[in-house]
Amino acid sequence: MTAETVSALIQSIASRLDAVGIEDAGIDARLLLRSAFGWSAAEQLGQLLTPPPVNYLDNLESMIVRRESREPLQYITGYTEFYRRNFSVKESVLIPRPETEQLVVQTLAFVRERGIETPRIADICTGSGAIAISLALEMPTAEVHATDISPAALTVARQNADDLKAELDIYEGNLLKPLSGQYDVIVSNPPYILASAMLSLQAEVAREPSLALDGGVDGLDVIRPLFAGISKMLKPANSAAYIEIDPPIADAVMKLALETFPHAGIYLLTDLAGLIRCVSIENM
Repeated sequence: MTAETVSALIQSIASRLDAVGIEDAGIDARLLLRSAFGWSAAEQLGQLLTPPPVNYLDNLESMIVRRESREPLQYITGYTEFYRRNFSVKESVLIPRPETEQLVVQTLAFVRERGIETPRIADICTGSGAIAISLALEMPTAEVHATDISPAALTVARQNADDLKAELDIYEGNLLKPLSGQYDVIVSNPPYILASAMLSLQAEVAREPSLALDGGVDGLDVIRPLFAGISKMLKPANSAAYIEIDPPIADAVMKLALETFPHAGIYLLTDLAGLIRCVSIENM
């Protein structure tokens, strides 16, 4: 791989990525080069007309090959941004998405509007820990607990908590089983993709752990026991649960929520694209 300037190298990488059908190939090209060379965005911009550093080209080439195979960019660079912070991600965890930030936003708004000074919060199926860690950092007075069934995912979550200096308790176990007592807010981004849709996932999404994606035949395999656990561990008043869902299962989730929480206010919330992305369960 040769190029006279960094700018020409970026164009060459973008062409290769575009040829295998990667959207936003130019953005990925710049991010791959920046990661391989250890540059900031400003440093990359300042070096566009200079020759690329030869000693990093082998590393860059291996990263490009991985991206050409449709490995997610975040797994290649080793991190992703979530709620203004960088989180480490590996193949063992779901990559946090911008739309999942809604769970953080809703929780912060609820706690502040209700004037809960020391909220007790649980994040179920925590994965990389992005939601729980964000909440712990945004609300230092909160008692935050996080659970996941995957030991490998929890290794990443604990590393992120250490790196970001977040104080929270992390437990291995299925859904709410490792926890005790009652909570002011329970949040979760559980597996919810219909089993029938698993084979047609975008190539990059298909590389993420199926344990964190597959919701079973009706998408509710995890949400059913999750709701059952929430109904027992959510405080009966002045409390809330926010669960990320997929638009195709919205009606089924709404029906289940109304049956499980007959005295709560149940709402479906949309993301910035106007898609139903979250079920809100609030107790007065």
